[in-house]
Amino acid sequence: MTKTPMNQRIARHVDTMGRHGEGERWAEVLISDGRNRAVWISGPPGTPPDPHIHPDFNEWWIALDGRTQWQIGQYEPVLSEWGDIIMAPAGFAHDIQPKEGVQAIRFGITHPNSNHDIKGVAPCRFIPVDESQTNPNLIHTKLSAFIERNGTSSNWVEVAVSDSRNYGTYTFEMPDTVSETTTHENEDRWWVVLQGQIEWAVDGEDVVIARLGDVVFVEKGKAYSITTTGSEPSIRITIAGPTS
Repeated sequence: MTKTPMNQRIARHVDTMGRHGEGERWAEVLISDGRNRAVWISGPPGTPPDPHIHPDFNEWWIALDGRTQWQIGQYEPVLSEWGDIIMAPAGFAHDIQPKEGVQAIRFGITHPNSNHDIKGVAPCRFIPVDESQTNPNLIHTKLSAFIERNGTSSNWVEVAVSDSRNYGTYTFEMPDTVSETTTHENEDRWWVVLQGQIEWAVDGEDVVIARLGDVVFVEKGKAYSITTTGSEPSIRITIAGPTS
């Protein structure tokens, strides 16, 4: 696992990818804040799977570049697109196989003390992923389904993850949308930009401009505001504490 500075104000997609050659397997821990360890993972097609289980916490991923196949518990395999969220509930084995793209990139959100010590057992049969279930905490949350349901002509927020460690939402904002200045005294908060251009103004610092695939981190106690800039709407995933 590559050693890189953690909890940076911004970790840029282009910089992270640029540190590695095409088709390489690698992982970088971008965030470690006591609540989560968030790891940027590259697995080119053909990467051997490592089915395993975390018995006492949910693990989930934000799918980015390429396309990856996920087989969770006894559920049939699903193929992710950019911006989808995939969850392995506590006790569910997970088998991850990159399928398309020079580098299939995923951003894993796991427990700070997670490991792969408990190996998964191949299911004896598959059951369908129930498309009629409602979020949060779906096995496969499709960004495209959220956009279809909520539209692209006005702002919206919808919850995708809600468990003992995290409250994760998709936010869609029209250009020139500005948030109120906010401070979180008891939690770090961070975001993954999926579309558009977004600015973070943090406690008198220079404005941070984030684009496609960038990860922005704001530690507890820091005041900040968020603005969608540019000509297209923005989409981001917010990872907050469970009581948010």
